[in-house]
Amino acid sequence: MSTVPGDAASLSSCAVTVRGASRRLAGRADVLAVAVDEVGPGWVGRASAATRRRCGDLATAGTACAAELDRVATVLQDHATDLADLVARARAVEERAAAAGLEVRGGRVVRRLGVHGEADAAGEGRLEDVATGLQAELDLVLAQHARRRDFVLGVLRASTATLAGVSHGLRRG
Repeated sequence: MSTVPGDAASLSSCAVTVRGASRRLAGRADVLAVAVDEVGPGWVGRASAATRRRCGDLATAGTACAAELDRVATVLQDHATDLADLVARARAVEERAAAAGLEVRGGRVVRRLGVHGEADAAGEGRLEDVATGLQAELDLVLAQHARRRDFVLGVLRASTATLAGVSHGLRRG
């Protein structure tokens, strides 16, 4: 299990899927908007006006949803890139810890379990210094991960609210 949770490849794949849905929705909204404009001159009356208004609202909502999905796709792709970098940095810390006779366990740089050789006060001091330095690097990586994850979750919550608002507007008519 990685010290930094998450799967950058799956997140990137999700971003591609969301962007594809955004593009398809935008294309259909554009087609609908053109169709509404074209039908207007040849069809008059209250039913025509109501239908064109409703279809125009749908086209506008489709465009707004497509824009929101595109924004979310960008955030997800950026997060996937950042996540891959953070995972690589955490692995580098883990490798340097292992080379020094330490390991990362539960987000902490600690001594490996077992007997490691003769007691040596100077060696112990150097090992503690290495552990402290590696822990600082790992803490930075984990803090950056938490901050970025919280940002993405905030974007997703805001997007959910935006899309719910568009949906509510359509239901309200």
